[in-house]
Amino acid sequence: MKKIILINPAFNIVKSKYDTSLSVGLLCLASYLYKRNFPVKIVDCARQGNWQETLDKELSQTGYVGLSVMTSQVPSAIEIAKKIRKAYPKIKLIWGGPHVTFFPKEVLESDLSDFIVLNEGEKTLWELLQELEKNSGDFSKIRGLGYKSSGKIFINPPRELLPMEEIPLPNWELVPKEILERLEMVPTHTSRGCPHRCAFCINAITKNRWRMRSSEQVLSDISIIESKPFFTGKKLRFWDENFFVDLRRVAEIVDGMISKKLIVPWETTIRADYFSLPDLTDEFLAKLKKSGCYLLSFGAESGSIKILRKIDKDITREQILNSARRCLKYGIIPQYSFMVGLPGESREDMNQTISLIDELLKLDARVQILGPQAFRPYPGSPLYEECLLSGWKAPAGLEDWSNAILNEMSYLTPYQFPWVKDPDMVDSLEAYARFGAQSFKSALGSTVTSNKFLKFLFSLVCRLRWKLRFFKWPIEYKLAKKYVAK
Repeated sequence: MKKIILINPAFNIVKSKYDTSLSVGLLCLASYLYKRNFPVKIVDCARQGNWQETLDKELSQTGYVGLSVMTSQVPSAIEIAKKIRKAYPKIKLIWGGPHVTFFPKEVLESDLSDFIVLNEGEKTLWELLQELEKNSGDFSKIRGLGYKSSGKIFINPPRELLPMEEIPLPNWELVPKEILERLEMVPTHTSRGCPHRCAFCINAITKNRWRMRSSEQVLSDISIIESKPFFTGKKLRFWDENFFVDLRRVAEIVDGMISKKLIVPWETTIRADYFSLPDLTDEFLAKLKKSGCYLLSFGAESGSIKILRKIDKDITREQILNSARRCLKYGIIPQYSFMVGLPGESREDMNQTISLIDELLKLDARVQILGPQAFRPYPGSPLYEECLLSGWKAPAGLEDWSNAILNEMSYLTPYQFPWVKDPDMVDSLEAYARFGAQSFKSALGSTVTSNKFLKFLFSLVCRLRWKLRFFKWPIEYKLAKKYVAK
């Protein structure tokens, strides 16, 4: 049986935080295969200093390579695939991840791919490897798979979503030792998907419905994690898109953590409107804090009611502020993510987002702000169709995507989007919020790798821009981005 190497390519921009985290999706894939006795090796190019040496050593002993690719990893994935194709032409190259799911035909058209795995990859990848081991050549019945045959491209029907009980607890022995040693936060899934309809979200577009592990399974997982000596003193992250969908289940988990003395610092995700539910009482929040909850992440997205309605967020500005007040009352840090640059968004809409960020930060210095990131158009949503109607065209293939995003922070630059009227503001606003709206301590703790003195000088300029609401000609931002991108 030939081993498969699962590769996490490097990202566009180096961030120090990568060194203290791990690729959860890749670990889930590896754990699923390992449980079925298929030999698997993880190589993480974003976190392993010696990844090239490790990969060169492993390639001579494998028949398959899986690349897990987000859009910001496309340039690195192409570079790796080219080297493998040249040195080991018989190795099958299997691409998966969000970018592949959204642009399957473009990836398959490349000579650098043999197969693609769409959406959740565990079962599809397992079935593909079984067929490859049998050398049958018949891939037509494997759901969620794309492949090439006789010069033609085939994309099979989508696969049904896996029940959570079929997804094993991560096998930590598969994680490279140097990553485990630097890990600051231990990730674990208690659910997948989300029941809400946010128009911009990957889960809504891919119909990734919510599925959960039972409270008993979650408590068992926490107990296993707590028993591992290399996780002593580490924080825990429930790596769910929406942990609080079933409040009764959450209450059982929290009560179990307290009664079984599994109290550990933990964080997860929640929606702002949940704080309007009758079951999310002050007593409930007090128990969350007692069990170790120290941070809750919210998708606020915008301060403009018009934009919140447009993206089907189903929350209000006041609900966002109320969620912050109630978290702070019990010593729980509220963290909010925002976006700008959506089709139909005006400068006034963006100003309302800026004012909401200021309102949140005035509540307490502990409030954390992520973004506002530039909107990312994903195929399959009405927002994407609106982008196309504006005259925008997505890059046509892998190489085009690589050229379009090279040296960008994460995705395409808003200068490429015809609907964005103020691309300077949209492109730079995340940096100005990060370094100008929040405290110097927060700015200097940024995950972007750079000299602290340079961060301090940059923060001074950002604070002035944020105060004056002046975001034109962001020369210092462009210089900083160019410097960091090297």
